[in-house]
Amino acid sequence: MVIQGLTGSIIAFEPELDRAFHPHLSYIKPQGQSLPIKEITDAVSRQLGGEAIVAYAPSLSPDISSEVFLASGVAYVDQYTGELLGVRARGQTFLGYVRALHVRLGLGTIGRNILRWSAVAALFSAVSGLYLWWPIKRMSVRARDESRRFWFDLHNVIGIYSLLPLALLAVSGVILGFEDQAASLIYKLTRSGPTQISHSPHKTTVGTAFVNADDAVAIARSHMPGAVPYRVQMPRYGGLYQVGLLYPQDKIAGSRNVVVLDPVDGTVVSFGRASDLSRGDWILAANEAVHTGEILGLPSRVVACLASMFIGVQALSGAFIWLYRNRILQTAVCTPTEEPSA
Repeated sequence: MVIQGLTGSIIAFEPELDRAFHPHLSYIKPQGQSLPIKEITDAVSRQLGGEAIVAYAPSLSPDISSEVFLASGVAYVDQYTGELLGVRARGQTFLGYVRALHVRLGLGTIGRNILRWSAVAALFSAVSGLYLWWPIKRMSVRARDESRRFWFDLHNVIGIYSLLPLALLAVSGVILGFEDQAASLIYKLTRSGPTQISHSPHKTTVGTAFVNADDAVAIARSHMPGAVPYRVQMPRYGGLYQVGLLYPQDKIAGSRNVVVLDPVDGTVVSFGRASDLSRGDWILAANEAVHTGEILGLPSRVVACLASMFIGVQALSGAFIWLYRNRILQTAVCTPTEEPSA
């Protein structure tokens, strides 16, 4: 639970922290119009000895670099000049290890099973904590010295003020941890199913793509006006263009828009829109947004970060309460009682 809380508080601001740790790869000077995608990817491929491009992630901010995904890692590029800023291996960073700890304890399936049950334990802890708090209803720290009473007050105060966000994080964590079982139940309760994606007849094409990435993005955007492209999967891997688009104002499912195109003639093979999500899929997307803190943007991310940090504080204060209580009990047991006088 403590590992989940501490790593979760870091992940809440993962993009900002990643840019802070690697400013030379992240920050650029805005210079007007961005270069076409084809020019950017060609420039990166050239500078890396002709390595094939897997995908391109255009920057959503004018002063942040764009990312080019390669088989060997992720390249950061100035989209105004085409300058290669550097290349990193995927996941092999401090934040990559933090995410691996948060999701699987870095132990694969075993770690994932441990963590999903720890989410259940966190939910039980929140509910039982409310039950124990209710008779005393302590709302402030009265003791000033680091005694058992101080830790007791601190434990109660932080617990009650962070109860709602902690409970939401725990519930959403349980749903994510037992996603298959939870999804089946949610679909049943909402009388819905997984969202069906529209498909058009398509023959697998072999050969050079005739539609470049910029044209593919333009076609995709014409089907979803107002959406911003955030990822372009190249046809070299999969045989088709896959353009992911984002509606920034939609904090729950705004990124769940995908247009798939034939690279030869630009025909739309399939597309999925966030507005077409089934009731069950929308609830699952909302649950994920709650757990990551994205549901209300920056304010909810701050709350999620603080609530995750408080898990560690609760564990520490609870441990001190237990230690003081244990010491008092040991003292009471070990102190000899006086024999009554004759």
